Amino acid sequence: MKKVLVAMKAGHLILAERACGRDGYSCPGCHEPVILRRGRHKIAHFAHRPGSHCQLGEGETPEHLLGKRQLLQWYQQQGRRVELEVYLPQINQRPDLLLTDGNRRVAIEFQCSPLSLQRLLERNAGYRRCGIHYHWLLGAPYQKRHLQAAKVAQFTQEVGGAPALFFWDTRAGRLLVKRDLACCSFIRHSILGPRAIARYQMQRLNALQYGRGQHPTAILQLVADLPKHCPLAACPLVCHDIVPSWPTLDEPVILWRIQVVKVLMNQPLFHYWSDEDWQAWVGGITGAHWLGYGCLDASGMHCRLIAAFTADLLSWRVLLACPGGYLLFKYLQWFANVQEKLNLLNRGGLS
Repeated sequence: MKKVLVAMKAGHLILAERACGRDGYSCPGCHEPVILRRGRHKIAHFAHRPGSHCQLGEGETPEHLLGKRQLLQWYQQQGRRVELEVYLPQINQRPDLLLTDGNRRVAIEFQCSPLSLQRLLERNAGYRRCGIHYHWLLGAPYQKRHLQAAKVAQFTQEVGGAPALFFWDTRAGRLLVKRDLACCSFIRHSILGPRAIARYQMQRLNALQYGRGQHPTAILQLVADLPKHCPLAACPLVCHDIVPSWPTLDEPVILWRIQVVKVLMNQPLFHYWSDEDWQAWVGGITGAHWLGYGCLDASGMHCRLIAAFTADLLSWRVLLACPGGYLLFKYLQWFANVQEKLNLLNRGGLS
């Protein structure tokens, strides 16, 4: 049954927790009659009648209702001007809360149910058409220990210029900001040093290439272009991402780096790219693997990953920085075998 926390009565908006009497209320969005529901163990709310076609109040769970009420009180305690469930008829949307600070308005969405990237983009586009900023706070279903990379990217926002996710904890009634979701390929929250990370990534590459079961398409494509019997784990050291990065690809970053290095080996030496051409060229090599962002400019996140790899290629002198761009200075070859690479790591390579 579709639920809302605010209804109209006699031309005034009324919060469910302050309402009296069960009848005489209507939905501010569709104007259909709604009934006040409350109980000892139930969040006070207004319910549409069965068969309602109203789009408001869809997916309202007890956690969602509780979270919206908590957020209303939380912002009010900070002295913020905030309204609950304001209907925006020009875009047929109703944010959970709407903050107003002078001429600046911010929609606050508390997301507890599944939401596709496409629907998120449509909602945010609607807010932008109204000149409204937006923040998305995630509920319990998203507060998993290992949230999928695609969902991390979808709801990524910025705090002080750095990516983060926002969560609202209804049990504690507090805001949580997670900034520690950056990772290296195959590794989460690692405190390992660069050489240990590289060794572990080599083990995982071997497992992907030679392990049992179905191999990912990306692995099959990479292996098909390698010299016969050449293992992925013998890739050049520059392919290893030893500095954590925010989820940006739907595959491990090391696979993307390997593919870029392979394509570079087919370019003529001293080939020149302008800054813009380099970004487009590297970004287009595996364009289908970029994750979609719903709350940030995706190109900005892509540029961060490309910039980190470009810096590594410059430090290994694969590229040379030139005025306005880059020059391909040398090729990188695979190690003859994995042991040769391990020997170099043991002697202090990749320090």
